[in-house]
Amino acid sequence: MKNRFVIWSVLVILLSAYIVSAGCTSTQAQTSAPTNSPVVPTPSQTFSPTAVPESLITTLAPTSTTPAPVSTTSTPANDILTVTLNSAEKKISLQNGVGKAGRVLLILDITIKNNDKRNDFKYTDSSFVISYKSTNDSLTAITSQYANNNGLINPLISGTVAAGSIDDGKILFGVNATSNSYKLSVVDSTGTVLTSIDTIYVP
Repeated sequence: MKNRFVIWSVLVILLSAYIVSAGCTSTQAQTSAPTNSPVVPTPSQTFSPTAVPESLITTLAPTSTTPAPVSTTSTPANDILTVTLNSAEKKISLQNGVGKAGRVLLILDITIKNNDKRNDFKYTDSSFVISYKSTNDSLTAITSQYANNNGLINPLISGTVAAGSIDDGKILFGVNATSNSYKLSVVDSTGTVLTSIDTIYVP
């Protein structure tokens, strides 16, 4: 009888110990589970791999597609001469000089500035070339034929514009009577264009 009581007592103690042990394990499992669960999803939400590249692409796209400004003003190959047109007129005749049939005399009053600080600019009739805007035809000046005695005052026949100086005068061309739009070019002795005035309109 006494042995049975001892056995039952031992069983009760063991059972109680088991229940207490199982309860502690269950409590720890419930306590530790919530601690681990927020740690796993947090990195994936904070370091989203798609969020950063999208913001970079949005920021950089306008810069890479913006076209570089392109400049539309051309710079001359050289700036040896500057020519200014002071006036332009047409005449049928100049005192003793009369133009050919179907042609009129185009008189241009110009100022030539020699920008070269070392070399003089020497000119003759062939230094001045007029071309029609409507065709490819071009003519050299005939100023010397209508110089002072024939009524052309202050003609640029042949001479020199000293380095760094200015000269002005009139040049003359025999042009078609029906023409009214021209381009004036000033060339050197080899025919190379030094400067030009693209649009001269004389009705």
